[in-house]
Amino acid sequence: MKKLISLLVVVMLIFVMSGVCLLAAEKPTIVVGNKNFTEEYLAGELMKQILEDRGFKVELKSDLSSMIMRKGMETGNIDVCMEYTGTAWMVHLGRKYVPTGHEELYYMTKAADAANKMIWLQPMWNHNSYALAVWPEFAKENNIETLSDLAAFCNQKKGKVKTFIDFEFSQRPDGWPAVQKAYNFAVDPDYLEAAAPGASLMALGKHKTEVAMVFATDASIAKYGWVVLRDDKNFFPPYDLTPVVRAEVLEKYPEVGIALNELVAAFAGASGVPYTTEKLSNAQRMWQWFNGKVDIEKKDAAEAAHDFLIGHNLINK
Repeated sequence: MKKLISLLVVVMLIFVMSGVCLLAAEKPTIVVGNKNFTEEYLAGELMKQILEDRGFKVELKSDLSSMIMRKGMETGNIDVCMEYTGTAWMVHLGRKYVPTGHEELYYMTKAADAANKMIWLQPMWNHNSYALAVWPEFAKENNIETLSDLAAFCNQKKGKVKTFIDFEFSQRPDGWPAVQKAYNFAVDPDYLEAAAPGASLMALGKHKTEVAMVFATDASIAKYGWVVLRDDKNFFPPYDLTPVVRAEVLEKYPEVGIALNELVAAFAGASGVPYTTEKLSNAQRMWQWFNGKVDIEKKDAAEAAHDFLIGHNLINK
C-alpha cells in the first residue's frame, strides 16, 4: 500500500511539474527594441509594459540606432519594435520613394516586409517626419517658409548658414546629403554640426544654430513656436509609427499582436484605416503632447508610458 501511495505521489509530482513547464512555455520572454530618441523611448516602454500586463516576461533593448534595431529583428535577437514606414521602405528595404500617400506606403511596406517574415500591425498615422525648423523671426526676416526657400537662401549665403542635424540623418539615404541634392544647395561644412538625437533641438532653443533638424512630433516645436519648413518637393516619405513583430513570434503568440493593436488604437485618430488628414493631425498632436511629458515636463519615459497606459485602461496597475 505504501509503495502504491509513493508511486501516486511521484506521478502527481510529475504531472504538476509538467503543468508548470507548460505554463512557462506559454509565456516566453519577448524582446522589445527601441531607438535612441524620445518617441522611441516611449514606444519601447509602452510595448514593454502592456506585454508584461498580459503575462509576458519582457526584455527591453533600448537606445539603438535604426540599423542596429533592424539587424536585431532580422537575426531574431529582437522580437518586437516600432518602426516608421518611410524608414523601412527607403533604408531597410532599399526602395526608391516615389511620392505617394500614407496609406499606400503603409500597405507597400507591409507587403514587402512580409517576405522578410516581419509583420506590420496597425499604424499610428502620426507621420513623425524628419524636418528642418527655424525661429519665427528668422523665417520672417529672410522670407523662408519652404525647403526651396531655405535652399535659395543658403545658395545666396554661399552655404554659410548655421545648421545642426543628428548623426544618423547625416548618413541616411533619406537624410542630409539627399535633401541637399533634391533641393540643389549645400551648407558649408564649417557651418554644419552633427550630434546625438536631441542636440539639434537644444542648439536651436538656445539660438546657437539658425536651422535645426527636428522630428515632426517634437514637443519643442509647439513649445517655442518654431517654423517647420514645408517640404514643397515632397522629398520625405510618410513616416508613420507602426508596431512590427517577427512572424514566428506572432504565429506562436497572437495575443502579442492583439495587445499592440489595442495600444495603437488608444492614440487619437490612430485606430484603423484608411488614413485621413484629420487622423494624421490628431495623432501628431497626441505624440507632441506625449513627447512633451519627457522633453518638457522631464518625466522618465517609463513613468510617462505607465501613466498613459493606466489612463487609457490598457493595464491594471
